[in-house]
Amino acid sequence: MVSKSRPVKRLSDVYSPGEGKAQVIERPSQLTDVLWRASRGELGRRNVAITWMLFGSGMRINEVAQLKVKDVYRPGGEMKKTFVIPATYTKTNKSRVAYIVAPQHRQAIASWTAQRVAERAMLSDDGAYGGLNGESPLFLSKKGTWRKFAFNTKRYKTSEGIKEILVCSSLENMMRDILKGSGIQGGSSHSGRRTLATWLDRKGCDLELIRYILNHEDPEMTIEYIDPSLKRIEEACKALMSGVKMPEALKS
Repeated sequence: MVSKSRPVKRLSDVYSPGEGKAQVIERPSQLTDVLWRASRGELGRRNVAITWMLFGSGMRINEVAQLKVKDVYRPGGEMKKTFVIPATYTKTNKSRVAYIVAPQHRQAIASWTAQRVAERAMLSDDGAYGGLNGESPLFLSKKGTWRKFAFNTKRYKTSEGIKEILVCSSLENMMRDILKGSGIQGGSSHSGRRTLATWLDRKGCDLELIRYILNHEDPEMTIEYIDPSLKRIEEACKALMSGVKMPEALKS
């Protein structure tokens, strides 16, 4: 059974730019600013939908870049609420379940789909999958014409040998620019997963549920994703000790 308690070390962890942790967005109003920034320009609808896949579904940017229309739409055109990220997309080579449940998230994807249909970007022959080609990427690049994103192969050592993953540098750079332009210093596409984990924690969700959503095998990894809140720690400590009385001699 997974422990639902948080190790004490988490209380002293403080985010510091340059230490390898993507900045967490603290307030919904900040995410609103990020979405506004993403919405600018011809590809605004696409960029807002991508942002929601990071912050709403907790996906990694390279997983988002590899999504196909059929992953999130049913043949009849209905958008899924629960979908499977195939193992071939993931960093761990293991499939996992992800969610599209927030109304704003669903609206963003539907709006991007509508733009694709209107601009006839890789449509289906029979009107299936909301009018889009089910095998086409959910998110497209546009350089004169609509096209697939370009990927680079990244290799790194693991305990099981050399592993290869596909990296979409253009989308990673785009998200960094959007976050920086919104005033989020130290932000990256991974801010989405860390923000989702942190907000779930601050809503009182069990560690096991957060671990399940992020699909971490090790609960310690989930803890690393959750940004500590000094305000919550202060309130908790004050509430915990509220019934303790100081000796009269020490009262001023």
